[in-house]
Parts: sequence; C-alpha cells; structure tokens
Amino acid sequence: MKLTELISNLTSNERLQAMYEELGLNEESEALLIYLKEELDIEADIAIFEIEETDDDLLFQKDGIQYIQLFPIAHVIDLIEFDLNLKDKGYSNIEIAQKLLDYRKNDA
Repeated sequence: MKLTELISNLTSNERLQAMYEELGLNEESEALLIYLKEELDIEADIAIFEIEETDDDLLFQKDGIQYIQLFPIAHVIDLIEFDLNLKDKGYSNIEIAQKLLDYRKNDA
C-alpha cells in the first residue's frame, strides 16, 4: 500500500475499521504507527506497526527491511482534520500525502 492509498482509509471511519481488520491490527495498542519502507517518499510502500513492536523508534528494521516512521495514525488523522486543515478542502490524496511528507521532513 502507498501513502496515497492510505489517505482514503484515514478519512473514513468505515474504511479505517476495515483496514484494521484486514491488516490484523490490534486497535487496543497504545499507538499504531505508519512507517515508510526505506525512504520518506510518496512512492514508498507503507507498513503499519503497533508501537509495542517498534518501541516508537523513528528507524525500525524488520526482516532485513529498513522502515522510517511517518507518524502515528491518530496523529495523521488530526493533522488532516485539524492541524493542517486538509479534510474536505478539495485536496487530492496525492496532495494530502505530499503535505504530510513535507510536514514530517520540515516541521515535525
């Protein structure tokens, strides 16, 4: 899954719940973290890990693959809806994904 695909799941409670079930994520985890595979790039594949597995490390390695943390899912939802005010403003998923990456690289 790419970040642009994830955006549509994060802006709909129904799709978010379906994604949690499909990926077998534990919603009772202290946090679910979004990681990008090998680089902070819009084309990078993403993975979602429970904080208990990654210890909230910015760089996390699993099965020989390096992952870089973007943000916790809850934080991304807050960024989209409130802090960056991107929801329902006519931005495409690509534009939202790029703004999140820019925010992570420059402001976070």
